Amino acid sequence: MRKLYLLFFIFIIPAVLSAQTLTFYEVSTKFSGKDSWRDWNIRTDQLTGSMSTIFSGDDSWRDWRIYLGSFEGTIKTVFSGDDAWTSWRYDFQKSSGYIKAVYSGNDSWRYWSISDNSNSLTASTVYSGKDAWQEWRISGPKGEIRVRTRFSGEDAWNDWDITDQMPGEDNGIKMASIFICVFSAILQTK
Repeated sequence: MRKLYLLFFIFIIPAVLSAQTLTFYEVSTKFSGKDSWRDWNIRTDQLTGSMSTIFSGDDSWRDWRIYLGSFEGTIKTVFSGDDAWTSWRYDFQKSSGYIKAVYSGNDSWRYWSISDNSNSLTASTVYSGKDAWQEWRISGPKGEIRVRTRFSGEDAWNDWDITDQMPGEDNGIKMASIFICVFSAILQTK
């Protein structure tokens, strides 16, 4: 009987926990300074984790790794060149898909489509103007997520509050959507 309980805790409990939908609360840089955009802390209702560039150097922004307990994966640009930031692929254990700028031109960073094989979300700035990058709305069939800078000013991109009202949505597509909001803000402030 003890072996049965042990097997239950070893195999069943982690599977159930990894299948649960996370509620995201915040994303903040780990450090301050010029390269602080490379390393982030992520906090959810169940876990804390990290988001960081995989490589160093000028092109390090193209490859990211996300760790949240057993939920982990990568987000990478699909193409190279000047417009590489407009198309991304995300891969997590149980989900994968694409993040794409919907429009082209100077304001293309303001509106994104995030999709997997069966679902699609949109991420867009809430306001227009110089500081539009400070507040985002992610919407889809299961609700909405708001991503807002915690502070105002030049370094506002360092700290983000997240209001996640998208219960039951896949963690991978939610994380990819939050990522592109934060990354787009970095593009506008650097």
